[in-house]
Amino acid sequence: RGLRGGAGRALLLRVTPAFPPRRPPRPSAHVLDLLPGGRVGPHVDSVKFCGCTIAGLSLLSPSVLRLRSLQDHRDWLELLLEPGSLYVLRWVWGNPGEPPW
Repeated sequence: RGLRGGAGRALLLRVTPAFPPRRPPRPSAHVLDLLPGGRVGPHVDSVKFCGCTIAGLSLLSPSVLRLRSLQDHRDWLELLLEPGSLYVLRWVWGNPGEPPW
């Protein structure tokens, strides 16, 4: 879904400061509206479609984001996302200390 309407533009303006300076959010988004008890199964986001940054916004209810290492599935992290919370994840590559943009 696009974020081109008035509400979408307002949302982009609010979250833009959380993104890297030269990598603002894209004007299109993948929007999931889950039923109570709904979930998104394990997956890997594609840099081809998402760019180097992905973000999620929890609107109406708390949710849990689980991140798991592709190298060692015993390494994982769970984050509680309260309503109104925003997370931004950046894919970093290249030499240590070299910014990805």
